[in-house]
Amino acid sequence: MISGRNPNIDMLSTYIQPSKFADYLSYQQDYCLFLDIDGTLAGFTLNPKNSVVPNTTLTLLKKIQNHGVKIAIVTGRSLVEARQMLSPIQLPIAATHGLEIAFDDAEDRDNDDINVIHIDTTELMTIKQLIIQSCTPYPDLTIENKPYSVALHYRQDPTLADVADNIVSEVLKSYPDWIVKRGKCVCEVVPKGINKGAAILTLLKKMQASETLCPIFIGDDVTDEAGFMAIQAQEQLVEKPEKTMTGMGIKVGSEPTCAHYYVHSIEEVSGLLDSFLTFCQTRATLSSVSVDAGFSSADKAVRCLV
Repeated sequence: MISGRNPNIDMLSTYIQPSKFADYLSYQQDYCLFLDIDGTLAGFTLNPKNSVVPNTTLTLLKKIQNHGVKIAIVTGRSLVEARQMLSPIQLPIAATHGLEIAFDDAEDRDNDDINVIHIDTTELMTIKQLIIQSCTPYPDLTIENKPYSVALHYRQDPTLADVADNIVSEVLKSYPDWIVKRGKCVCEVVPKGINKGAAILTLLKKMQASETLCPIFIGDDVTDEAGFMAIQAQEQLVEKPEKTMTGMGIKVGSEPTCAHYYVHSIEEVSGLLDSFLTFCQTRATLSSVSVDAGFSSADKAVRCLV
């Protein structure tokens, strides 16, 4: 077993055996899920457009959602692509690392509430053209033309990592309001201040009702680290007022991470989701038993999800 070293705290991330995920959860706590797509729900392919979320995973998400659990997607994908990959499920989505945030979900089909952070489209078009020109000598570099960012992929030839990084870095020397987000075989140009942590907190604020939710974020890439840091810093009240609970960051892979927990692979993510569904089903059964026994809502030892 290999543990990922947490770079921010002198501790090791804890491996979660997927079938034992319920051991880390409390029947008296409500949870919400934040999920990355690529490398978490969908496999890694040479061409990003060939990646798919398996139907079995979509079915799991739908069943979890049917138990009242709030689920949101936080991805580098564009909003259009993310929706296509998740169809027919409707979920809130923070796309392009948070540049596009759609709050619509299955409970609110008629309210397609989308936030798009203001960007300088003229600068973005210029940056795209400069990157395209610089990539001419390298046919294995692929440019993904997103609505609000530009991603330079070197999946077809990982040895071009430094070349891709140098191209983007050189172009941005003249554009200080833009930064590079480096991920798995990709360098993506986005406006400063955009990250998955801020996106998650925006979604969480929208989700938060009268109950205090414990957020769980599962992701695999360097860009997901901001999300892990954001939710693990969120103090969550539980039954005992003197006690606090932080959100759970779960890294897919054993690379260095600030996430407190990790699993090895996409397949183990499916195992986590399956275990989480079983947890939800068990809680629903326990809640039903308490109702049948005549306990009032105030006396229930186990609460239903909201």
